[in-house]
This record gives sequence, C-alpha cells and structure tokens, in this order.
Amino acid sequence: MTTEPIKTQPAATSCPNGLPADTSAILRIFGRNTLWLWLDLGALRIGTMLAGLFLIRYFGPLNFGIYSSAIAFGWVANAVIDLGLTRYAARAVAATPDEARPILSLSLLSTVASAFVTLAFLWIALRSGHTQWACIAAGFILCNLEGTSSLCSSMLTAELRSKDILPGSILGACGLISLTFLTIWLHLTVLELLVGLSIKSLLVLTLRLWQLRSSWPRAIHWSLPQLKGVAGRAWEFFANNLTQVGYGKVAILSLGAVAPQAQVGWFAAAYTISDVIPQWSYALSGALLPVWTRLFESGRTEQMLALRRRLLDGILLATIPIWICLASFARPLCGLLGPEYVPSAAVLQIVAVRSVLSVLDGFLGHGFLVAANQVSERQRALARCLVLLVAMSLAFGYLWGAVGVGLALLISDGCLILQYLWINSRIGLKIEWPSMAPSLAAILLMGACVWLLPGEFHFTLRALASIAVYFSALFVFSKDRLLDLGQTLRECMAR
Repeated sequence: MTTEPIKTQPAATSCPNGLPADTSAILRIFGRNTLWLWLDLGALRIGTMLAGLFLIRYFGPLNFGIYSSAIAFGWVANAVIDLGLTRYAARAVAATPDEARPILSLSLLSTVASAFVTLAFLWIALRSGHTQWACIAAGFILCNLEGTSSLCSSMLTAELRSKDILPGSILGACGLISLTFLTIWLHLTVLELLVGLSIKSLLVLTLRLWQLRSSWPRAIHWSLPQLKGVAGRAWEFFANNLTQVGYGKVAILSLGAVAPQAQVGWFAAAYTISDVIPQWSYALSGALLPVWTRLFESGRTEQMLALRRRLLDGILLATIPIWICLASFARPLCGLLGPEYVPSAAVLQIVAVRSVLSVLDGFLGHGFLVAANQVSERQRALARCLVLLVAMSLAFGYLWGAVGVGLALLISDGCLILQYLWINSRIGLKIEWPSMAPSLAAILLMGACVWLLPGEFHFTLRALASIAVYFSALFVFSKDRLLDLGQTLRECMAR
C-alpha cells in the first residue's frame, strides 16, 4: 500500500462513482444509509440487549463465562476461515461491483466445508461427554454462520442497499429474543442455547443470500483459479480481519487461561455493557466506508477530509457524556444483572472509556483508513496492540483478575488510537481536532453534578441531569459547535 502524501484534486462537478458533487447531497446519502444500519445495529439491538441482560442474570458468572468463551473462540476461528473476505467485500464491491460473485463463491465454500468438520467434532465431543468442548464447537458454528451473514450485509451496504439489511436483522433479533426467553423458561443449558442460535443464524443467512441472488456465483467462479485470485486480493484484509476480531476477543480468552470462569463472566458482563454504544456506532463507520471509498477513488480528498472533520466533532460531543455516565453509575448498572455481578462494577469503571475509544477505532480505522487504502498500515497497528493486549491480559489477569484485563484493554485501546493519529499524519491526512477546552469545562461541570446530587435520587435521574448540564455548558462555552452539529444532522436527515 502506498504511504506517500495524497495529492488533492479538485472536486468533481459530475457524479463520479455514483456520488453527487455537493457535500450536502453526500451527507444525505450517508444519512439514509446510516439510518438503515442504525436500525439494524442500533434500534434492534435494544431488544436483544435487554434479552441479553436477562440471559446474563439467568446463567450467572460461571455459565456466562463458558458462553462468552465459546463465542470469543468462535469469532476468532471464524476470522481465520473468513480469509478477510468480509472486510475486503466492504471496500471492493463499492469500488468494483463485479467482484461480488467471486467473493461470495469463496465465502460459501469455506463456510460449508468448515461447518461439516465442526459438526463432526461436536458429535465426537458429545459422545465422549466433553460438554465444554461441545459448547466451543457450537459457538464456532454459530459465529461461522453469523460471519457469512455479515459478509452479505457488507455487500448490500457496499451497493448502497443498506435498507435491505433490515429484514434479516428483524428475523435475527426476534429469534434471539425468543430463544433467550425459551432458555430461561425451559431451563436450557448453554449448549442448547448455542445450537438454537445456530439454527436462527442459518435462517438469517438464507434470507440474505436470497437478497443477493443477482450476485450468485456462476460456474466459472467456482474454478480454482478464480478462488485463488479472490483469496490473493483479499489477503491484506485477512490479516486485518484476524487481528481486529482477535483484538476484540483475545482479552476474554486470555483471562480464561489464567483465572476462573467466574472472573471471565464478570469481565464479559462489564465488556457487554461498555460495548453497547460501539456496536451502535458501527452503523456510522459501515455507512461511511462506501461513501469515503468513492470519494477517495475519484480524488475528492478535500470533501473526504471535510466530512471527517464535521463527523469527528459530533462523535466526541456525543460519546464523552456516555463514558462519564457509565463510569459514574457502574455499580447500579452491574447490580441490575444480579448481586453476583457487583464485582463487574470495578471493571466497567475502567472499560467505560471504550464508549469513546472503540467508536474512534471504527470511525478512524475501519472507516477512514480502509477507505484511504491504508489496510496494511491499520493491520500492523492492530497487530502491535494485539500482542500488547495478550501479554498484559495474561500478566494483569493473573495478578488482578477481571480488573487487570480491563486495565490492559484500556492501555491497548489508547495505543491503537495514537497509532491511527500517526498514520493519518504520515500520509498527509492529519486529523484536525476540535478545541477541547469547552468540552473539558463541560465534563467538569457534569462530574460535579454527578457527585453533588443526593444519592436518594435514582441513578437514571442523576444521569439525565448530568447530561443536561453537559450540553447546557457546551451551549454556553461553544455555541457554534452545537449549531454546526445541528446543521450536519439536518443535512443527513434531509430528503
């Protein structure tokens, strides 16, 4: 990948790569795609998140630790057999629509072949009475199907068909909620839940494949040269995908290697709460990737940077108060999961900052650097932090359990964002940060509100009051920034 400074070209006056010349019109396209992706990753996740809280409470730290370990292993193993195709499809189909057929053929081949092998392993584990190994196998089958479904979603998004993702998401969310309550009602085991979730994911994958029927592979796309060709083109994204997925799951696996499963359950519960906002924010980076890719490929770098500058300001204004609230009210939030999860509060106070750092990772890493064709640079940054995270998770997890792994995750997240800043500066696309003085003043006033309000008030009322103080202070200290944010939102939502 080139790392030379990128020369800016004049903005196009026509519609290259399917995008209009006007930035406001681009924001409208981005806003529509973000809306559908947010309904997928955001609104529908509200129901699944609530169901998940009941599931965490039902299983308890021990069984939830087993469940989380199975899912973590499944996603890491899926990243290996995915071959980088999901990340590659998100950019390649946006730039070259004809690439959809060979991508789909290789993905289906790897999915089906690995599923048959894992089913055989699952049967052997059950016959020999190794239930935990059977859970690991079932977790891999689930994540394998979910990963291929995610690839289909990436292709729909790359074709600017984000609205078409919604039917599969509704089916998946309804299936997850139903299975969660059936698990609690019928007292099902972790393994039985994983098997049920795998069947649900198979139905979602079937629906999304039907939506992509115009891109179904033909006979030529199943030939060995075609398969080797697309695998070679996706190679850079393979390492990127492996390190990115591993980065998100390796902390759980490392903690499980040096601490009891109950500690894993405490960490996984806090991680799940801290990951709600980042999950919703992936709609932003997912919708931005095809837009930024088209701008980059047509040489419209100035518009690309202007869009990044406007959205970065909005991200910081929105995520900082969420971070403060999660850290301040960690104990009552974890208490909602049950008294066994009170130790998770100390972990949540540390990993709550992921509401900012993880969102920036998706925005600057998966969104901007991938669109700017800096996949190798991002992969190397992720790989460095992955090694750092494994080493610190094993050491800190052995010494301090779940709290230590939370600290390791915080340090590695910070190092990752610092590397993104350096990469952007080195390729001539330095990030312009907004003035942080008004935000710091607003944070201090928000913190004072959190601690000065009487504890007799319910924590939700205290949180809402502190957020109101934050935005009121911003309106006083930086009125223009809030007005600019409002203008960006209006342009995104304009018809």
